[in-house]
Amino acid sequence: MTPHDGLIVVLPEGFPKKEIPVLLLRHAEWIRKTKETLDAHRLEPFPAAGNGWPCKVLFPHFDEEWELEYQQTSAVAEGDIEELSPTSLLLYGDVANEGVCRKLLFSWLKHRAGLLLLPAFEKLATSLDFDYAEAKVRLQHSRWGSCTAAHVITLNTKLLFLPDYLIRHIMVHELCHTVHLNHSRSFWALVHQHDPLWRIHNREMKSAWKYVPAWVSGKP
Repeated sequence: MTPHDGLIVVLPEGFPKKEIPVLLLRHAEWIRKTKETLDAHRLEPFPAAGNGWPCKVLFPHFDEEWELEYQQTSAVAEGDIEELSPTSLLLYGDVANEGVCRKLLFSWLKHRAGLLLLPAFEKLATSLDFDYAEAKVRLQHSRWGSCTAAHVITLNTKLLFLPDYLIRHIMVHELCHTVHLNHSRSFWALVHQHDPLWRIHNREMKSAWKYVPAWVSGKP
């Protein structure tokens, strides 16, 4: 069970589907307790607006806190988004439509990630003497980052919500893949060189979802 996907049942090949309800019933108490634990540990510091979407968005590492306003209007076909100030964001259009709000907010998140994460990544790569071909951001479902054989690095937009040391941990991890495109001993030795507490950080990343607001967990 994960906060993003909810309950996922993985069954061996050939397992009879009619037995699934029995299996779920047998583990009902565990499912209930696990869900309560996940709900209790997710960090949701700000209330939602009247339409269920956030009224504030916080990027702690970058010291940014945005106030969000929603304006229902038929002046635009679907919707648009405007930064009224360095701390204020207006979404207008059919903001009662969940799909419209999701599209606008996810597009804006990717835009902010490009402005915040990519310069920070470039600065870190330069300071640690790493070379890479290209860096980009994507709103990914589960992977925090990736590196291709061509040294193209992708960072998850959701990193915006993480503490600074975990953002750095992921960036170091992907930069080390430009040298070792695997998880060999040599790779981890290089990670350790630039992130001596990587084991601790790696364990923390398993629960890093708690920093990501629930509304970001939907499909882009």
